[in-house]
Amino acid sequence: MSLIVRNISSIREEWRQLMKKKIKKTKRKNQYTIPYKFDDDIQKSQQKDDSLLIVQNIPTTIPNYNVFRLKTNIQFSLNINKDHSLGSLFMDPHSNNYKIVRIDKRKNLFILTLDQIDRPITPTEVLYSIFRDRNSELAQAFMQYNSRNLDPKNFKLRTMQEMLEFEYQIKGKPYAVYVNIYKDGIWKTFQKIYSQEILQVQGISEDMLYHYCNETNLIPISAYFDENDEQLNVCYKIFKGIVGQQSIKREYMNYNGEQFTASLTVQSFFIYDEEKDVLFDYTYFVTDCDKKWLSQERVKKNELDYFNIKPNSCSTEESSYQEPLRRCGFKILNQK
Repeated sequence: MSLIVRNISSIREEWRQLMKKKIKKTKRKNQYTIPYKFDDDIQKSQQKDDSLLIVQNIPTTIPNYNVFRLKTNIQFSLNINKDHSLGSLFMDPHSNNYKIVRIDKRKNLFILTLDQIDRPITPTEVLYSIFRDRNSELAQAFMQYNSRNLDPKNFKLRTMQEMLEFEYQIKGKPYAVYVNIYKDGIWKTFQKIYSQEILQVQGISEDMLYHYCNETNLIPISAYFDENDEQLNVCYKIFKGIVGQQSIKREYMNYNGEQFTASLTVQSFFIYDEEKDVLFDYTYFVTDCDKKWLSQERVKKNELDYFNIKPNSCSTEESSYQEPLRRCGFKILNQK
């Protein structure tokens, strides 16, 4: 079985089991409890078990007024938003319409499970009109991609063995995978998966990814969006790459703000799951870049910068160990 599918299946099963569980906290009585006599019968009939409510703080999402979501799962925003960005990295357009509900690590893979934000569907004509007014080639590429995803009968179904062979070919290369699900005429993204190497391209460590995603609920991406171009050139290349299933040249930017050009290969696998009666789309984005952009030393330095880790001077000759100091929410005052 494909490594991607095997890990997805295990996570889906864990998620189903968690959703079935009911967290209950029963109030414990003690010997000092004094029963309340008034309307005792009514109280007994209305008595309920205490439930423990778990509340997660989710930051403010990108405003609705400049975000588009199509049935074909196209994500687009009129503005490039770099608020709460991870270093110089831009945000994945999926952050417009999805929030992260859990993060998992399976061997060399980092898996972000996503949940769709409830937003109205934008008619195709609206986004087509915006693209057409700015770039006719982009508008045409958009319609080709949009038409490709409208009718599942036109999809070329692939086998799990074909996907397994492709994964073997890209083993050890930087890549990301979007797992999309088709249901009731609408595509939605279920997961985004990173290989260890694509984190190196971004210049971040797994600890940085975990912390950033948990703090902001946003998804980092290595693509460079020119603010003057308003991401139109990137969208054009992505649409062409997905429809043509071909390699494209794309601009990248890492955590440090270093910009470089690399080759991006796009490969999709439409696989129908008979047992679940669901159509899956596994779209791989494989990066081919100069090895210097895979520097682990750069990642370590960026981690020190991100967590504000600084060496503590050590005055004793017996030990050369320097304990890192991490930024935290309090400090110890000198006691007199």
